[in-house]
Amino acid sequence: MREIRGHHLFCMTLFSGHGYDQEFTENMAGLIDSLREGEHFCLCLGPDAVCRACPHRQPDGGCQLAGSDVLDQDQAAREILGLQPGQELCWTKVKDKLAAVTQEEFGRVCGDCRWKEEGLCSYALLRQRTGQNEGAMP
Repeated sequence: MREIRGHHLFCMTLFSGHGYDQEFTENMAGLIDSLREGEHFCLCLGPDAVCRACPHRQPDGGCQLAGSDVLDQDQAAREILGLQPGQELCWTKVKDKLAAVTQEEFGRVCGDCRWKEEGLCSYALLRQRTGQNEGAMP
């Protein structure tokens, strides 16, 4: 069973295919497709199936771009979504939880993220992708 870390639940929902190399983009798109098709996953505390193809992953599993802030993002995501490490999940359940996230909660997880700062994700897009706005994406 694949493992996914807390803040990547937000990233996967907001992913648009920009920002990283082809290997990362293909891995992320394939992972998202598998989960949307019903594959279950396990919530983990550290590097996960998304990190596996990241060009910024260090040999020890850390990230060149971030330190403890990634762990803080993970913890905030778990708290906000009411999830526990080791929990087996399906995407439908996660999407429902993401749909209930407030703008303040989104800021706790994504507020300082470089992708938000670059305009590639936003609270409005999260609302759209989770079916909270008219014309939402599947």
